[in-house]
Amino acid sequence: MLTKISLTFGSRQILQSIIDKYPERHFKLMQATTHTRKLALFDLSGKDSIFESPVKLTVLDSTLDASLNGMFYYQSFQVNGDRQKLLYNTLQKVITEPSNMNGGYLLTVDNKAEATTLVLLTSWESFENLTTWKESESFKSLQNFTSMGSDNSYYDEIYKTVF
Repeated sequence: MLTKISLTFGSRQILQSIIDKYPERHFKLMQATTHTRKLALFDLSGKDSIFESPVKLTVLDSTLDASLNGMFYYQSFQVNGDRQKLLYNTLQKVITEPSNMNGGYLLTVDNKAEATTLVLLTSWESFENLTTWKESESFKSLQNFTSMGSDNSYYDEIYKTVF
């Protein structure tokens, strides 16, 4: 079972050189769909990060058959106070409810400055499956956490595989 994930950003040339240098790692090179020049390299080996500037994530929960195949939907949530437990419970429910997702991970960011940040990383066979889920009751349960406010910050990005 995967216990940690790390990722980093960079040019195709730099990220490819990392892939070439560490062939034993399970990497996925992904491209953001909204910012097509933004590339991310996900290390799904579960080992300590080898990146110089990593985003390190620890797995808190996952779907039983969490498979990170297809496109990724990365959602980052940060809430304050009492809402933290509510957010955690809501995210935990989302990844265990049946849907068309290939797999899902509930993660926390491994640094003190972002200790209250929770990440939901889901994978999807197609954009259509993701869109269908975003119209579901399961996704709607997250709406209280997906708007920016004084006690809430949210970021999301869809990544597709780079071949």
